[in-house]
Amino acid sequence: MIKINLASSQVGTNAALGAQFGDGEVGDVLISDETRKEAIKRLVVALIPVIGLYAYQEQHIPQLQARLSSLQANLRELEDYNAKQAASVAEIKKFKEDEAVIEARISALDKISRDRYREIRVMDLLQQVIPEKAWLTQINLNPEKMNVQGLGLSDFEVSQFLEALTKSVFLMDVNLVSSTEVTVEGMILKKFEISAVLERSP
Repeated sequence: MIKINLASSQVGTNAALGAQFGDGEVGDVLISDETRKEAIKRLVVALIPVIGLYAYQEQHIPQLQARLSSLQANLRELEDYNAKQAASVAEIKKFKEDEAVIEARISALDKISRDRYREIRVMDLLQQVIPEKAWLTQINLNPEKMNVQGLGLSDFEVSQFLEALTKSVFLMDVNLVSSTEVTVEGMILKKFEISAVLERSP
């Protein structure tokens, strides 16, 4: 009696057929392993830059953050300093403006005072040099000029008065504007008008 091992034969046949035609299960297992290894390699290669960047960040970011905090603190100090300086500059500017206003007012008051004193001196001068036989009928004074009108008994009084005014240090450019004869209450008198430039204030 002859026995044939069909199982062994079948296995061999299947193996041979699988090798020749490609057995689905065996091929799938081999392809999956190779694909998995290739994917792992690619994943590792892709993760290397990420890991390097993470390591760089972990090493340098704390230093950069500390540097940034220091710079921000310095910036705040500078801003506070500039704000204080700006307030000081504004205050100094205001003081200077107030000082200029006060100086201008003092100067104006001083000029008014000197002008009034000058007018007083001119009035005092007129009283001192007016001849006995002459008198003034009108006096006009402004900051720059003087104009007086009056009457005299003769040309001598007018000439004497004009000469006295010309010698005064308080007046300049003294001129006889007019001199005419007039009759007042039956008397013939000399009506005169004299102009002069007042001494300039320093």
